[in-house]
Amino acid sequence: MPNQTIEELREFHRFLTGKLSAGGIDLSPEEALDEWRQLHPQTQGFDEEVAAVREALDDIAKGDRGMPFDQFDQDFRKRHNLPA
Repeated sequence: MPNQTIEELREFHRFLTGKLSAGGIDLSPEEALDEWRQLHPQTQGFDEEVAAVREALDDIAKGDRGMPFDQFDQDFRKRHNLPA
C-alpha cells in the first residue's frame, strides 16, 4: 500500500476518533465519510479519472472496441506470474 494511502487512512482514523471523542455526534458511517470527503477533496485524482473515462468513451464512440478479454486475461496473468 503506498505511503500516501497509509497516511490518509491514519488521518481518517484521527478524524473519526475526534468525532467519537466529542460525544453527542450522531453520524452514520456514510455521513462521517461524506464529511471527511468535504473536508479533504481529492480533485486532482478525480479530474484525472474523469478525463480517462471521457477519453475511453470517445474511443468507443469512434469505434474502438478495446482489447478482447481473452487477450487481456492472458497478458495480465503473464505480467503477474499467475497460472492460466
